[in-house]
Amino acid sequence: GEMVELCEKVQLGPAKLGDVDGEEMLTVTVPPTRSDILHAVDVAEDIGVAFGFNNIVKKVPKTCTVGGEQPLNKLGDLLREEISRAGYTEVLTHGLASIHDNFTALRLPTTPAVSLSNPANIDYQVVRTTLLPGLLLTLKHNKSASFTSGFKLFEISDVVLRDDDHVVCDSIVGARNARRICAVYAGPTSGFEIVHGLVDRIMTLCEICPETEYVSNSLKKGSGSDDNFADEEEKCRVTREGWYYRVVEGDDSIPTYFEGRSAHVLMRSPNTNGEEIRVGTFGILHPEVLNTFDILYPATSMELDLEALLW
Repeated sequence: GEMVELCEKVQLGPAKLGDVDGEEMLTVTVPPTRSDILHAVDVAEDIGVAFGFNNIVKKVPKTCTVGGEQPLNKLGDLLREEISRAGYTEVLTHGLASIHDNFTALRLPTTPAVSLSNPANIDYQVVRTTLLPGLLLTLKHNKSASFTSGFKLFEISDVVLRDDDHVVCDSIVGARNARRICAVYAGPTSGFEIVHGLVDRIMTLCEICPETEYVSNSLKKGSGSDDNFADEEEKCRVTREGWYYRVVEGDDSIPTYFEGRSAHVLMRSPNTNGEEIRVGTFGILHPEVLNTFDILYPATSMELDLEALLW
């Protein structure tokens, strides 16, 4: 009864208590004048304001839980610190992009994406499906900076992908978030080996072991007798059991990269039942891409799926 009176007090009426599926439920009618009410929690907040938060009796919770950071966020924070130490500058770009920047400028076909029905301007048409356009636009707007020793940028953030099977709260939302890590190097040279080194560094930090065949391609060959390692130094590597990765030559399936100058990062783990999946790519950006973004120096970029690297 008191809650009904409080609802009337804040213009959330008529309100009434009734039985719904055997449970007592408060039904509130939201008038047109209360356009700020979007969810049931807004009603609960207004009732709390009407009652007075200082009047609520404090009680010890019946449950005992320990708060903690989400594993994916924790991994992202740790990688941010380590990548910054490698000389890369972190940027935070907008989550919305134009169809031209997200697809056409990267020489990619226009695929289904989450789009805005009434965008404010042409730059905010779709939710980005890759982090690369934001980094390239950052390079474009920083042409006055020195590229003599290379210009390194990276971003760890979410992209949104169409997914008709993704379910949240028993509802098919048709899209899902994916945490990605993207980096770009631009300078007097393409810097392919620099970005390749960053990929290996990220895998090392995530305790993912390189395949024996991949290690054997290194110029640093040791005399190790262990069959699992081709390099003496590999014996000191800390890795997770069953997690392996390798880098293979790209098949030119991604036209964003220069032909014959790209690579795929393949990984297998207990999460994939031992099957190899592609968790990322890197390569020298195609001259047409650089020209579209008005970048005057050769550049190499990489993008990895961060969620695939979690336990």
